[in-house]
Formats: sequence, structure tokens, C-alpha cells
Amino acid sequence: MLLKFIFKNNKKRIQKNLKFDIKSWMNLTREQRLEIDSKEKDESMRKKKALLKSIREEYIKLKKNK
Repeated sequence: MLLKFIFKNNKKRIQKNLKFDIKSWMNLTREQRLEIDSKEKDESMRKKKALLKSIREEYIKLKKNK
């Protein structure tokens, strides 16, 4: 029962995060799809790098305080 609830909520969250539908995605050319994918990948990598940088800074602050 609990797992069913978790997966149902996860499915709703995934559907909300979709910015496009599959039919329009498949109508794009290969180059357009690759361009969109690369933009999304670059954006996610920037976010990850920023997160790692902030974690490193917090870790250094904690080490200095000890």
C-alpha cells in the first residue's frame, strides 16, 4: 500500500515536470533534439557544479571553526 502511494505520487511529479509531449519531440529533427538535450545537460551540470562548490565552501568553513 505504501509503495503504491509512493509510485503514484512519483508518476504525478514526473508528468508535471514534462515540458513537451512525445509527439512533438519526435517531430523534431535529430539536430534539434540533440541541441535541446545538450542545453538541458549543460544547465544541469551548471547546477551540480554550483551545488558542489557551495558544499566545499561549507565544509571548509566547518573545518576552520574546529
